[in-house]
Amino acid sequence: MREETLLSQIRLEIESDLSCVCLLAVVVNKICAFYGMSELESYQVELCVSEAATNVILHAYEGRPGQPVSLLVSAGCEALLLECADRGRPMDTEQVNRVTASSSAPDPEAELLREGGRGLQIIRGFMDKVSYASNGTSNRLSMVKHLTNRRLIEKEPQ
Repeated sequence: MREETLLSQIRLEIESDLSCVCLLAVVVNKICAFYGMSELESYQVELCVSEAATNVILHAYEGRPGQPVSLLVSAGCEALLLECADRGRPMDTEQVNRVTASSSAPDPEAELLREGGRGLQIIRGFMDKVSYASNGTSNRLSMVKHLTNRRLIEKEPQ
């Protein structure tokens, strides 16, 4: 989304409490609907945000309450960019590779036997592009969903 013009942006933040995740999810669903996504697509993006925030709370913050979980939603003409950020423990290399790999999906039978990690599979499956970065003080999971064939988003005249 770097190449395209940013039209609008909203930053949402919750505390690291699982009961707050639904607030992010509902807002994201309505944003998706506003930009013309189908009910199914809106739900899929909502689910990805819910999984990302839940992973932050359970894994990055190890369940510690009172920590910030932020979501930056940026809309461009062709895509929504959703960036879930935290200041907790970063993902390990194996997890990063699973969420950002562009190769074919892993062996389904092996995945069924593995405990946990399905949230990352969901995110990778529903989003058009996923990336992860950690700089030692903060972590950011970036998810892109294209708006192709959806409501034309035009920048309002200034």
